[in-house]
Amino acid sequence: MGTDPKVSRPPGSVTRVLLIDDDEDDRFLTEERLADVPGRPYSLDWTPQYAEGLEAICTGTHDVYLLDFHLGARTGIELLREARARGRSAPVILFTGQAHSRTDFEALDAGADDYLEKAGLTSSLLDRAIRFAVAQSRASAELERKVQERTDELARANAALREADKRKDEFLALLAHELRNPLTPIMNALEILRLANDTGDTVRRQRERMERQVAQLKRLVEDLLDVSRITTGKLRLTIEPLTIQDVMESVLDMSRSLFEKAGLELIVDVPAAPVRLECDRVRLTQVFGNILNNASKFTEPGGRVWLTVAPTGGRVTVSVRDTGVGIPAAVIPQLFGLFTQVDRTLNRSQSGLGIGLALVRRLVEMHGGTVSAHSEGVGTGATFTVHLPTSRSA
Repeated sequence: MGTDPKVSRPPGSVTRVLLIDDDEDDRFLTEERLADVPGRPYSLDWTPQYAEGLEAICTGTHDVYLLDFHLGARTGIELLREARARGRSAPVILFTGQAHSRTDFEALDAGADDYLEKAGLTSSLLDRAIRFAVAQSRASAELERKVQERTDELARANAALREADKRKDEFLALLAHELRNPLTPIMNALEILRLANDTGDTVRRQRERMERQVAQLKRLVEDLLDVSRITTGKLRLTIEPLTIQDVMESVLDMSRSLFEKAGLELIVDVPAAPVRLECDRVRLTQVFGNILNNASKFTEPGGRVWLTVAPTGGRVTVSVRDTGVGIPAAVIPQLFGLFTQVDRTLNRSQSGLGIGLALVRRLVEMHGGTVSAHSEGVGTGATFTVHLPTSRSA
């Protein structure tokens, strides 16, 4: 259904009235009645033509329309029904010289806001009918606006639910795949150990292989447990006084070997002066470890990753910039959502459940900070920036 063009007028301005009536005597009568209204709040235009009146209602040229029952060979009710059929709902008052209740009901059924007999028309009656019709129209328009807003809101919510359901299905499929992958090499390694005739390098290599795969399984299960704690509100921090240097030391101890194996150069810039925080060392190490892990996964061998720490005012900014594959613009708004996956064709390692960055955002927010991502697009690298409040005693 269409909506009417509304004539926007500031409070206290003149209300534009259009009389659609083929009898000029009715025009003079209406002018007299409106002129007697205190304050002269109305201006009156007139058309005796059915087609011109219909076009005026449909285009919303006036604030209210006075419509005569008789319009030559046609009737005002026919005009009103035709306007309503086009989806127009401008305020309309029907004039008639007939005192028949059948006409009254017919007019209201066609969509008229009021019904006035010309024989008993007074200035106060006409003024009251116009004000009521305009008020009803505005209330109806406001209700329609609110209904449309609510409809749009529900549509967005439904779209979000569909997207969440889709991600859940993708996540479950991915989870089965990721949990299965480490099990196959473990089983193969165990079989090799069973068949091996010596206890030298063969046993050592297979043991190390199993250790790596078990560590991968452990990390996946820990991520799943953290997701469960987030969704149930059970994730808790163990806060202690530390420095950002303490946290970075833990992060680098964990990440340097990863970068060496990936053939990447990690460039670290951490100030010497202590930057004090009130934080959970394990969880912040997890935050920056996840971000660095992402950088290593999405950067080709020979690339570079910069880890920069910069205190500014009452906060410290930690940024991780890489020369990797970049992030598509469409992905960035959802990047920190649960189960969000960057196009896996861009990820040479193709591992992970789309959980890490969701954990990063939640943990950073629990520390009173913010996290954001920026990329100029595919092939341009990416930058992740974390802002954390420093200790008040710093």
